[in-house]
Amino acid sequence: MLKSSIILSSSVTFIILIVNFVFKIYLAREFSQENLVIYYTIIDIFSIIGRVFVGYKDALTTIYNQTKYKFKIMRTWTVFFVWIVGVSAFIIIPLVYNIYLVDKIDSLDISWLYISFLFISMNMISYYGYIFLVTKYYKLISVKGIIQTFLSIGSILFLYILVGLDGDYKILIYASIISNFIMVFYLIYKQKRFLPRYNFIRLVGFRFSKFKDDTNKRFIRLTILASSNYFIYGLLLFAPIFTMLNYGTTNELAQFQVVARSIYFALISVFSWPLGRFMFPEFSSLIAKQNYKSLDDIRKKFIKLLIVFGMAIILGCLLLSKIVIGYLFPVEYIESYKMLNILIFALPFVMYQNFSESIIKAVGDYKTNLIIKSSGILSYIVGYLLLNEVLKVEFSSIYSFVVGMLAIFFLSLYYENKIKKSWSKI
Repeated sequence: MLKSSIILSSSVTFIILIVNFVFKIYLAREFSQENLVIYYTIIDIFSIIGRVFVGYKDALTTIYNQTKYKFKIMRTWTVFFVWIVGVSAFIIIPLVYNIYLVDKIDSLDISWLYISFLFISMNMISYYGYIFLVTKYYKLISVKGIIQTFLSIGSILFLYILVGLDGDYKILIYASIISNFIMVFYLIYKQKRFLPRYNFIRLVGFRFSKFKDDTNKRFIRLTILASSNYFIYGLLLFAPIFTMLNYGTTNELAQFQVVARSIYFALISVFSWPLGRFMFPEFSSLIAKQNYKSLDDIRKKFIKLLIVFGMAIILGCLLLSKIVIGYLFPVEYIESYKMLNILIFALPFVMYQNFSESIIKAVGDYKTNLIIKSSGILSYIVGYLLLNEVLKVEFSSIYSFVVGMLAIFFLSLYYENKIKKSWSKI
């Protein structure tokens, strides 16, 4: 099941990658750099805010596979989700909007309510996605990705071409809200069909479920640890953006956000994220059954594939990135190939780190993951101070990002091997 799920997810994500890439070229030609920077910066802010509490999905996966009270833990998880998303949408986002974004982006003149509605819609999609993930409806998750992509593109084209709205960042936000809520209604329909027991109305409430043991406390503890892990990692993922936002130029930031980072994260979404998405619940199940041999077999095959893939993707990028980007994107984005050629070296290491992290999370060692991700952001800071302030290296924030990723890889590998040694003693 794991192999077929990963292949299906990667294949579907590859299709989505191609469609999104073509559409991003269209946006780069039709929308100004300033408008695209505003839109992507808002989405990045969302991602950082969401990472403050996103660890609850890992806590759910771990406890859901270990408890027989599955409905109760799903209710606790839903109550937590509603409270956190509500506080974020109507307290945190208005504060960030008025205190930070308005000051940093001169052209920002949209109401914070639209941004909050976008945040809510994005998280509702994630909520149903987690339900289908933890109950192992993997095919539905893959189909969800395709539908969401075409809904988003269709909504933008509808407002821009048919309705005739101006081509600025506002249309991207309006279209995202429309497509997201359509997607939410589709997922509600699928949930009622395949998982009627987990109806949102039955799950939602103001208080957690009651357990005879400390399940709720364990859920909160794991959520805090996992969320801290995601937040720290998020700081590393978005560190180059916020560095450029404060110390760089609009052109530099646009080249990174629209082209280099977009291509890099598209590759991550095809070749890396599906691994973490499906490996974690599967590894959690295998470890609970003490089926360590299957894990070792998966690891050996994965390493062989990763060596071949890593060499091919890095060499291909170094040879072709300038030609491809120069042909597809407007001339003002041409220098982004240099940024992409730096980022690409981190890709195979990030892919294997997903494997190591899945094992570490599956055994419930969230503290270790927090230490690992903290080493990444610390490495970024040290690397940036050295490369930018001392050596005056061009693209120092991007080189520092790669340094941070390598630090996370090596430390993850170290702890993974420690866990493997502990299994041999059982």
